Amino acid sequence: MTKAEKKEKKTAVPRSILVDEVSSAGGRGKVKPGKEPVKAVLQAKATANFLRISPRKVKLVIDEIRGRGANEALARLRLINKKASRLVGKLVNAAISNAEHNFKLKKEDLYIKEIRADQGSALKRFRPAAFGSAHPIRKPTAHLLVILAVREAIKKANKQESKKTIKQENKETKKQIIK
Repeated sequence: MTKAEKKEKKTAVPRSILVDEVSSAGGRGKVKPGKEPVKAVLQAKATANFLRISPRKVKLVIDEIRGRGANEALARLRLINKKASRLVGKLVNAAISNAEHNFKLKKEDLYIKEIRADQGSALKRFRPAAFGSAHPIRKPTAHLLVILAVREAIKKANKQESKKTIKQENKETKKQIIK
């Protein structure tokens, strides 16, 4: 592989797009001859790492907005009186901004495809205790990920594919009738 090919490979797909070209055989990134890759859907991603809050507390909030539209999710987050709702709201706004800026998508068409809170590293502190000893204190951190997708594009793509398959089936049945 030449240097030019390597550069093309690196710059071909922006990092903010999550594209999995998966062959129907299940391989990752390798397309076998005669097999077509799965079509990619535009997705906007935003991450926040090492947030000083427990992932367990964040999961209570993100369960409320998973799968909802972007506008509805932000409205629900405003009503939840928790620290995590403020942090998740900032992250959802960042993902919306990424979608609008990078892909020229409308806020109304977006929905939360995936949102998760993973465990980060814990800050370890010590509290003085009796007889000159110390007790450890763990201050957990969380990594958040939000992926937004376009709901309408998925529906339109499915309709177009179903129309194509129906037309192909009709053509095949006509050919069989003629024979």
